[in-house]
Amino acid sequence: MRNVMFCAVMLLLTCSLAAHAAETREQTYKIGADVDAAGRVTATQFDADVPASIATMLATAVRQWHFVPARHDDKPVSAHTFVFTKLKVIPDTHGGYSLRISFEGNGPRLLKQNVQPRYPMDGIRARECAFVMLDVTVQPDGSLGDMTAHSQFEDWQLRPSFIKAVLAAAGQWRAIPERVDGQPVATRMHIPVSFTISEPIFTAKQARILNEAARKETAADARPGIPLPSEQELAVDSPLKPDAVATITSAP
Repeated sequence: MRNVMFCAVMLLLTCSLAAHAAETREQTYKIGADVDAAGRVTATQFDADVPASIATMLATAVRQWHFVPARHDDKPVSAHTFVFTKLKVIPDTHGGYSLRISFEGNGPRLLKQNVQPRYPMDGIRARECAFVMLDVTVQPDGSLGDMTAHSQFEDWQLRPSFIKAVLAAAGQWRAIPERVDGQPVATRMHIPVSFTISEPIFTAKQARILNEAARKETAADARPGIPLPSEQELAVDSPLKPDAVATITSAP
């Protein structure tokens, strides 16, 4: 049965997931997770469009992970979060594949409601890419507050129009907050926003910054060309902290 499930997942992944290199594919999923007062994942929730076979495999992996329990009145309590999980298909040297399921973070779920920042015209004319970091607080009612935006890289100066575009779009976003002991809580988040264009113009300094950032992140995911930063949002002060979230690798 396990081999049948693996093959079904492989077929779906090789047909549908984004390819980063020949035959290597990956997808990130945001999975609702109920965590008990001992830090164990007791239940998971998936979007309706996630195939059942993929959801089953991801749920099995997530339930193996453990968190430092949330606390209320200095006592451990149950909580709810969203786990950001990457599912990756990796070819081996024998013509087969393995699946790697890794923990990418956890926190509130951002709802962009199909509102994306508009690419500034001055950036388009200059064929510039921009990588902005948006810092926000997800409020208990799901609104975003305390918003500031800046360049992801200290030595990469941005046009003000990129910052303005991000703040204008983020003002229309909402989120599903985390919950502690059944009550929604505020969580501070870093949200990366990338502006990329076909045939961009990078200065030598910018190319060096991107390559250095990629090397720091992981050498295993090195790709041809100039690598772009991840767009995975990060919760800064989630009430649930990962404790044991080792990457899980499966093979038929």
